Parts: sequence; structure tokens; C-alpha cells
Amino acid sequence: MAITIDDTKRIAIAMQLAEMKALQNVLISNDQLLMGAIDDTKIRQRLQEMLEQDQQNLDILDTVMIQYGVQGELKESVRQRLADTQSLMEDSKLTLSEKVLQHELLKHQQTMAGLTIHKAAQVVGADVEAAIAPLHTVNFENRAHQEQLKGMLEILGVRELTGQEADQGLWARVEDAIAALTGVAGSVVTRTDDEMSIRDLLLMDHSKSDILFAEILGSDDPQKIQEYFGQLYQDVKIHGLAEEQVLYPAVRPYYKYTEEIIDQTDHVIEMLDEVRSFDPSDPDFKTQVKRLRQATREHIDHEENNIFPTVRENFSHEQQKQMATEFKAAKSKLQDQQNFSAVPLSQVNQSSRRDREKPQVSSMNNSIPWKLVFQTKAVINWVEAVIFLVADRWIRELLNTEPLANPEYSQMVYGLVFIIGIGYWWVGRDISQNHDIVRLGILAQSSVFAVLAYHTLLGSLHPFYLISGVIDLTFAILFIWFLSSYSRTRETAQTRQVLE
Repeated sequence: MAITIDDTKRIAIAMQLAEMKALQNVLISNDQLLMGAIDDTKIRQRLQEMLEQDQQNLDILDTVMIQYGVQGELKESVRQRLADTQSLMEDSKLTLSEKVLQHELLKHQQTMAGLTIHKAAQVVGADVEAAIAPLHTVNFENRAHQEQLKGMLEILGVRELTGQEADQGLWARVEDAIAALTGVAGSVVTRTDDEMSIRDLLLMDHSKSDILFAEILGSDDPQKIQEYFGQLYQDVKIHGLAEEQVLYPAVRPYYKYTEEIIDQTDHVIEMLDEVRSFDPSDPDFKTQVKRLRQATREHIDHEENNIFPTVRENFSHEQQKQMATEFKAAKSKLQDQQNFSAVPLSQVNQSSRRDREKPQVSSMNNSIPWKLVFQTKAVINWVEAVIFLVADRWIRELLNTEPLANPEYSQMVYGLVFIIGIGYWWVGRDISQNHDIVRLGILAQSSVFAVLAYHTLLGSLHPFYLISGVIDLTFAILFIWFLSSYSRTRETAQTRQVLE
């Protein structure tokens, strides 16, 4: 099945969102321009508050566009119209009241655009409604801003026409109008971006995927099913990849089962590609979708029951907000890397987590040849094991030490040394894998040194044998350095990838 999101309704909404974002930038510029031109302290204070809210609303629009997941291009005609509007606001021919009037008209345009998108979402699908939910806050605040701008317009207009002050009860009427709006719209206002944390964003994604699964399984129209699955495919895959870049590296020091949830994420992404191969009219298609929904829900439950408490307990609200910013940036970059109207998402990033880690490892190899380190230790293990298995008796005679009472125990130990050497060789073949062998090697080599040093100090063992222990301790330290460097390099690369 072709994974494309070419539904004209969804693309139209995406274009309207792009226009709202561009207009929001103009509104912010106008706030700043008016603040610099108006001397009235009360008006300047209200403009300052409006500016701060407009800046937050720009962040909310970014969030909505990323959660919506369909990219929309800004029309050239719209771009030119906004540029002309900006020039008009900067023109000295307009009075202050005329500029405030233009600003209020733009606020009205923004309000109507937001309300239109809300109504369109009700027609297109419940998943769209879920994605644009934070837009309610923008819509409400723009309507409140309109009331305040009307008050400013009245004050400035009266001054310009008469040279006198307007009715002092004006601001009370403005506040009453805003309070009335709050009564009407307050129930649908969700939250401002200032309060939005990484958990909020993840919950929005989880809810949207639940809705899309329900719409797919509840529809018998192959065209609608393909549209819904195209959106689901994009949303879930980008969500998972962004989590692997931002969320999981952050919680790894506090949650010991991070690898397990990463494996879950990769499994869901693999299942998405499997379901993609089915035609919506295939009788087995919905069966496969149900399997995918179960796997996705298990992952979501794991995340909400374990990762969310870990984030809440170990990260401040400011850190959670920063993580949310990084998560949005990661999703935005992944969305920008492809054009969903033409290119299947599977072509954007078909690599597994193992493949994504390899470039990070290679950057670390530029400073230390870790592959050679592990292969060298493997060879040392094999050489030591063979020498002591074959020639231990002659070595003891040469050192004038007593032969072992039970040589079979020594032979078993050196047999294990040889086998562990095979493990080190496996690690050297692909240093992004088999890190549990590295951890086991650290414990084993440290133990060998401790035992040999202890018996050497007691005088029951010739110092010659401590050479082997020193070699093991040296490599144990190198292995600890490797694991630490690998983790830091991987997280640095992921952070750089998000910021780029």
C-alpha cells in the first residue's frame, strides 16, 4: 500500500496553519512596533502583555503544526499580502489609531482562521481535532486581544479627533467583554505552551494514534483507510524516532529498562512497515492493524506507567519543558526530511536502531581504535589460555614454585579465558553491539586482578602471575572508558542531529 498523505482536506488545513504562523510573526512585529510608538503607560503595559502572549501563541502554533504532522507551504500571494501589510504598519502616513485598527483587523483574521480550522477538523477526522486541540488557546486569546485593541483604538481615536481623553470606564467594559469570552470559551481552552512539558506532548501523540486506530478499524472505505493509515504511519514512526533521539537518552541514567522500551519502539516501527505491505481491501489487513494496535498500546502503557514517573521524579518542570522543545525540534526535522505527498516515509529512514548508532560510534573511533582494543584483548586471552594450558607445569618448574594439587581446576579456568576471548572478538567485529559482554569482561578482569594481587601479597603466588592480572585490570579500565565514551558520543550525536 502506498503511504501518502495526499488528502486535499488535510493539505488545505496544513496550508491554513502555515498562513496562521506567518501572520503570527507579523502580529508579534506589530506589537513591538506599537509599543515603541505609543507613550500611554496603560496601553504600553497591555501591549507588553499581548506581545508575551503572542510569542507563546507562536510556540503553540509550532506545536500544533508538528502534532498535525502534515506540512503545508505558504502561498506566494499570502506571503506578498503579509509583506504589504507589514510595510503599511511601518509607513509614517498612518496615525497611531489607524495602525491599531490595522492590527485589530489582523487579529480578527487570525481569529477567524483558527475557528475555521477548528470547524474543518470536525469534518475531516477526530485525529485532526486531537492534533489541533492547543489551537483553542490561540483562538481565545486572539479574541481577547481584539477587545483590548478596540479599547486602545477608542482611546487613541478620541485623542486624535478631540485632543481629550475618552471615557475612563472604557477599560472596565473591555475587562467585562473578556470575562464574557472566558465564560463562553474557557471550557475549551486547554493550556498554554508555557505549561506544556514532554509528557503533555507524548500524551497528545498517544491520543492521536488511538483515534487513528479506531478510525481505521471502524471504516469500510478503502480510500479513507489509506488516508488514516498514511497519517498513522507518519505519526507513529516519527514519534518513535524522535523519542529515540531525545527522550530515551535523557532517562537512561534513571531507568534501567531503557533498552527494552527502545526495542519496543523498533518493533512497532518494523510492524508499521509490515502492515504497509497489505492492501486496505485485503481481508487480513485489519487483523494486522489490530496486532499493530496491541503492540503500540503495550509500548504506550510501558511508557506512561514507567517512563512518565521517571521523568516526573528526576526532571524539573523547566527541564521537562526543555525536553519538550527538543522533542518538537526532532519531530519537525524528521518531518522536513521528506515530502509525504510523494515519498514513502520508509525511504526516509529504514535503518534500525543499530544502524542509527553506527555513525555515532565511528566518530568515537577517530580518537581511539576500539575495534583493535577488543581484538587485541581477544588475542591476549587466547595466547594466555594456550600457554598456561600447555606449559603451566614447566613454567612453575622454571619459577621454582610447587605444582598445582588439582590442575583440572586451572585447566577449566583457562578454558573459560579462551571462550571469553571469543566474546571480545565478537565485540570487536561490531562495537555497537554486545555491550553486556564488555560489562561481564570488566567484572571478570577486575576479579582476576583482585585474586592474583591478594595471593601475591600473601606470598602464596609468584609475582610473575600478577602480570596477567595487571593486563586484565588495564583492559578493564579501557572497557569502562569505552562504555562511558560510547554513551557520551551517542547522546552528543543525537543532540547535534536534533539541533541541525
